[in-house]
Amino acid sequence: MSLSGYYQMCKSMVGYFLYGKQLPSWDLEMQVFCDVVRHHTRGLFLESSDKTIEDIDFDKIHEGYAARPMPSTKLSIDVGVYCAHSITVSDCNLDSDWISGIGIAEDPLRSLIEQDASASRQIYGELLASWSACAVHGIHRNSHDRALEMRPLADNEKIVLCLHGGSYVMGGPSSHREVLGKMTESSKLRSFIIDYRLAPKHPFPAQLHDAFIAFQYLVNQGFKPHNIVLAGDSAGGHLCVDLVLLLRHIAKTTLRQMTPAGVILLSPLPGMHMHGASLHKNAVYDYLWPTPIEWPTSPIRLFYKPGQKYDDEYRKEICDPLLTPVLGDLSEFPPTIIQSGSSEILIDDIRELYVKLKLDNPEHGWIQWEEYPEMFF
Repeated sequence: MSLSGYYQMCKSMVGYFLYGKQLPSWDLEMQVFCDVVRHHTRGLFLESSDKTIEDIDFDKIHEGYAARPMPSTKLSIDVGVYCAHSITVSDCNLDSDWISGIGIAEDPLRSLIEQDASASRQIYGELLASWSACAVHGIHRNSHDRALEMRPLADNEKIVLCLHGGSYVMGGPSSHREVLGKMTESSKLRSFIIDYRLAPKHPFPAQLHDAFIAFQYLVNQGFKPHNIVLAGDSAGGHLCVDLVLLLRHIAKTTLRQMTPAGVILLSPLPGMHMHGASLHKNAVYDYLWPTPIEWPTSPIRLFYKPGQKYDDEYRKEICDPLLTPVLGDLSEFPPTIIQSGSSEILIDDIRELYVKLKLDNPEHGWIQWEEYPEMFF
């Protein structure tokens, strides 16, 4: 920990004993953790201005995030096992005809598809199997090899496709092993998480392209689309919503069944155009700091067209449904559950996303919302 980090830790401890808890359920450890992490996250996205945008080295910024990745977590052997599975992109790529009319992502997706046609790119992933998921299929701990085979273990086996969070600039399978292990343990389902490309080196829609490839990969391995559950936290939640919209578009274009079994959104990033009062009201609690979108180095600006100024055209583009889904048509959505905390900076915009999903899907009651008073993800 840096000297400034130690100072923040001491300051937080003193504040706890002098002024009390910031939130009723917080103990000393929780309060110090949030204060110290908030202190460090403020330094993740450096202050910048469009006035000097030409001087910003976005490649260097990308290398900086790669050099200090999110901490790796372990999957306890008491929970389950995992192994690596890499996807050969050429076996699962998008057909460019499928994306005709998709909107703001169409031209860049066509370019990405064309690039992959002449490359031997692979996407790293990890397949996780909890012991509870193994038990469903009669697999024992001392002979679990079959649980790590990338194929259905039963005709109608469901599997979770996990898309990790990290502001689209950080994160990967290793950072999410522990939380994904808990998900597979409680759901008794195996899960597959991919290491999708990150911004700013790979801006939108590279992540959506990789997410679709992973979905198609599972289908190619024998999993039916309606048996694939999408799950994502933070930016991964935003990516899950985007993937549903892309799959819905492809289904209408090709008349194929592409609707997933359901969607799990954990404190999802609601979109690029956010305006909720909680962005600033909850900044004192959330360990994430609301980086101004006016900064070219903010996570949104790094994700979508890094290097472009925040002008009227940019403001218009980030209102596209693939960037801000609440401003589009969210009908025909699969069963969805959203979990988030009332003290998060994004909670107002997450609530708006939930309301939009309910309004656009009145025919079923499978859009569920769970809000916890002091949850953070």
